[in-house]
Amino acid sequence: MGKRQSLLRRIRTFYAINPKMAWAVGWVMVFPSLGSLLTLNFLYTNSGFFQDIKFLMWDVTVLYVVLVTTLMGLALLPTTLLSILSGFIFGWVSFPFLVLGYTLATVIGFQVGRKLDSGSLDFLLSRYPKAAKLIEEKKDDISQLIFFVRLSPVIPFALSNLLFAMLQAGLAKVLWMGLWGMLPRTSMAFITGILGESLVEALEGDSGGYQILFIAVLLLISVWGIYRFFTKRNTRLS
Repeated sequence: MGKRQSLLRRIRTFYAINPKMAWAVGWVMVFPSLGSLLTLNFLYTNSGFFQDIKFLMWDVTVLYVVLVTTLMGLALLPTTLLSILSGFIFGWVSFPFLVLGYTLATVIGFQVGRKLDSGSLDFLLSRYPKAAKLIEEKKDDISQLIFFVRLSPVIPFALSNLLFAMLQAGLAKVLWMGLWGMLPRTSMAFITGILGESLVEALEGDSGGYQILFIAVLLLISVWGIYRFFTKRNTRLS
């Protein structure tokens, strides 16, 4: 009970110090799931919605540069759902635009996090000096952490953008390493959409266990990479 009260007190203190960042963290934890729920409900009840719509290349370009980028960047929909829908509706022609979309969305999420941040990480680590020291020592190797965090299928895209902003990682590193870290799980979801014979089948993602295995492999690799990042001795400081 004491630990729970301490945690709640710390959350209240964090909110008092930086309410905007606290709201942002709450937003990225709740709204992608809420957006998914509303979108899936609409698509399941209107499964033929996209069948009679004809898209030109210009339409696809504008859709991804404006709409999809905004939805991902502002954490209104998760990248996985948008990847599945992209594969099902547009096919391979949309894949480069999908990659461009989540790259531009990274800029939005990261810049929003940087604007809202005001020493949030310092506060969160104030009671853990060893962790704070470790983060400081590892700043030169932050690219590795970015890659493995993006690779993880369980760390939300929007939440990681705020995390990278609080870590004060450079935008160029976040864009470049995040691009390659996101590619495997984005490709998996995209291919699931392509292989789906119907929208319902694509959204359910039934691939005979291969998808679960792939997710498990990505999770293991990302956990190993994050663990290695924090435990590997920094030779420059030894």
